[in-house]
Amino acid sequence: MQHYQVIIIGGGPGGYEAAIRLNQYEIPCLVIEKARLGGICLNWGCIPTKALVRSAELLSDIREAESFGLPNTPVAIDYTKIWQRKNAVVEQLVGGIEYLFRKRKIPLVNTEAIAVRQEDGSYIISTTSGEDFSCEYLVLATGSEAKSLPGIEINEENIMSSTGILKLESLPKSLAVVGGGVIGCEFASIFATFGVQVSIIEFLPRIVALEEEEISKRLAISFKKAGIKVITGKGVQSISSSPEGMILNLTDGSTLTAEKVLMSVGRNPVNSLQWNNLSPNTERGAIVIDDAMRTSLNKVYAIGDVTAKLQLAHTASKQGLMAVEHIVSLIKGKESHIPTLEYINIPRCTFTNPEIASVGYTETEARAKFGDLVIGKFPFAANGKAMAMGNTNGFVKTIARKDTEEIVGMHIMGPHAAELIAQGAILIANKSTAENVETIVFAHPTLSEAIMEAIHDLRNLSIHKI
Repeated sequence: MQHYQVIIIGGGPGGYEAAIRLNQYEIPCLVIEKARLGGICLNWGCIPTKALVRSAELLSDIREAESFGLPNTPVAIDYTKIWQRKNAVVEQLVGGIEYLFRKRKIPLVNTEAIAVRQEDGSYIISTTSGEDFSCEYLVLATGSEAKSLPGIEINEENIMSSTGILKLESLPKSLAVVGGGVIGCEFASIFATFGVQVSIIEFLPRIVALEEEEISKRLAISFKKAGIKVITGKGVQSISSSPEGMILNLTDGSTLTAEKVLMSVGRNPVNSLQWNNLSPNTERGAIVIDDAMRTSLNKVYAIGDVTAKLQLAHTASKQGLMAVEHIVSLIKGKESHIPTLEYINIPRCTFTNPEIASVGYTETEARAKFGDLVIGKFPFAANGKAMAMGNTNGFVKTIARKDTEEIVGMHIMGPHAAELIAQGAILIANKSTAENVETIVFAHPTLSEAIMEAIHDLRNLSIHKI
């Protein structure tokens, strides 16, 4: 049996980055991954969907060519080539991670871990290949899987998860998206741009319900203009097959028919390991961790979606690096100086058209926590760069405490929102105030000036606000 100081189960963003960081610290580790490195994010999530988003963006730009003084030339979509490009992007990135592992000589076993037991102070991991591996420290990075609704089975043919829909080599004529959260809205936006007739069914009163209410409303308006049918406040009771397509029976007694159905009602932690005489504490299937990513078991850590803290790739990556720092401090006998990870200050991004990004508290959350607030807003319609780009749909909203003017939330809807939100994350993490930001010079002409103006608006000092 091969022994390693650290074994990581799962090679997604959290797992593979943790392995590379351990290698940088010259600590031997093994990664056990049943599929390919990169996990859901690189193979079936963030990266392939963003490749499709880019194709959709270019298509939208081409359709607007005439407004930029360019020929309005009709474009026929070849989805096979779009799909192949998506695969090529994924292959290049995953291949790059695999190359890093080979270059650094990080051991990788392509098998599935199925059980864990403890013997003589070591953890023994059994795998489907029949091999056992032992370690002193164990990191669980087993990820998550798509949920469904009671009585509805995801078969990846007519009723698909986000993984299955990325395997489609041709476009359906119509698509029903069950769930109007981040994943559902991203796919709805992509496929509608490609000419698919798209409907969203969301049980809650609004889509992207975790975002600011104004953002939800404006996204719904944008979707309707794009031809997306948005149904809110209704659930799906059952789905049946017919010659006309898949029939969705809604909770109000109405029906909806579509060729394909995408189930996007959330994700469950994958916590299927068998534990012999021991197991980490869990809540609703998610592994409970502390600020150092430690579970209830000694020298066992958990990171990423299996902890259900905030199921985002960059959350997993940060958790993985923080877990490594704690492990290194124990191995090398050094004091650990790991700051607490403030999950509320992790950026959340939705790659729809228009794009959405947020960090910190919503106005409702901030008011409940801090009391009186000041709100600053600035529209992209008054931003020179956005006007030159021909993309003025959206705004920046900043939220600050009234007593200290500390910025506690930023919400962006509009061009390159996912890139811009990093500025908000930095400002909030550094507990910046409206007055502090006035010492920062923002380049002109840039979209970031909308952030500056929204922060200046906290003190009623925005220059260009209409």
